Amino acid sequence: RDHLDVVNLRVLPDHPDFAERFAALAELRRAGLIRHLGVSNVTPEQLAEARAIAPVVCVQNMYGIGVRPEYDDFVRHCGEQGIAFVPFYAIAAAGREGGAGASESEEVLAVARAHGASPAQVRLAWTLQRGPHVLAIPGTGNPDHLLDNVAAGALHLTDDDLALLEGVHRAAAQ
Repeated sequence: RDHLDVVNLRVLPDHPDFAERFAALAELRRAGLIRHLGVSNVTPEQLAEARAIAPVVCVQNMYGIGVRPEYDDFVRHCGEQGIAFVPFYAIAAAGREGGAGASESEEVLAVARAHGASPAQVRLAWTLQRGPHVLAIPGTGNPDHLLDNVAAGALHLTDDDLALLEGVHRAAAQ
């Protein structure tokens, strides 16, 4: 390949040289080696800092039902700016690398039963319904889970479902 289509700069809390690192990627973009730039694990302030250096096409952050409800406005803001929001751990939630926890909220289970879906599918559908700019990373090495993840994209949650799940999501902020 003569260029990379998208390169995301992952921000680590203990690396204060974010702007310098992003500027180096912006230089590679100007040289034609990278087509688009994204950022990962960033705050709204860091996104603004990056956008002052070069265009940003995507933000890849941890987000899902009950995970970072304080980022709801950030997710909306990305959509308003034409920036894709690409959440990771949308299914696993607080389980992170360990996967979805054994105990699931009754609200998520109720919505799953109502749709004949799994809790993971409900979590993924909720995430995708946050906006057309949201492109979740469900992640799996299991072909059956891959099929379930794809099917979740067609799961339409009702307004009542969304209100119920919003309560679970908001409870994490308290």
